[in-house]
Amino acid sequence: MIPPWARWLFRYLALVAFAFWQGGFVFYAGVVVPVGASVWGDRTQGFFTQLVTPWMNVAGLVACGLFMVDALLSKNWRNSRLIMALGMAMGVLMLFFLQSQINGHLDPESESIANHPVFRLKHQIYLWLCTIIWLISLVWLGLTVTATETKRQIKGPENQKGPQMMGFPDASAAQEA
Repeated sequence: MIPPWARWLFRYLALVAFAFWQGGFVFYAGVVVPVGASVWGDRTQGFFTQLVTPWMNVAGLVACGLFMVDALLSKNWRNSRLIMALGMAMGVLMLFFLQSQINGHLDPESESIANHPVFRLKHQIYLWLCTIIWLISLVWLGLTVTATETKRQIKGPENQKGPQMMGFPDASAAQEA
């Protein structure tokens, strides 16, 4: 039997990892890349991004590992969340592979790109894969928040909440009248 504090701890760590990984991704894509491109130019920003993305992908693998542990320790939405975590982890592994393919087209010293059409295609696939992983992560987050377990039980009619307890007439009394 897993103690409740362990389930809570892994849920907490999974949510912190989600915030770090996906929050960092969204901030980087939405703020750092456009600002960097306006200051240094697209090409220089691209070479800077080449150094940052492996770290975001490592954060993604760590997060996915925590997502899997959390799903295995949970009772609610276990299979769906586990499948999503595995899918995201496979996607991140594909990002590592694509990154190595993309890097093969880049020469940091001269800031040049070899075989630009192939580079662009691989980069677009990389970006689409990032988007798919991000969308899956949002569904994972929704299910994880929904799966948060509470132990509150309402006992007895004095604690029941319903229309009559909220000032509305009892439906059965209206039918009798």
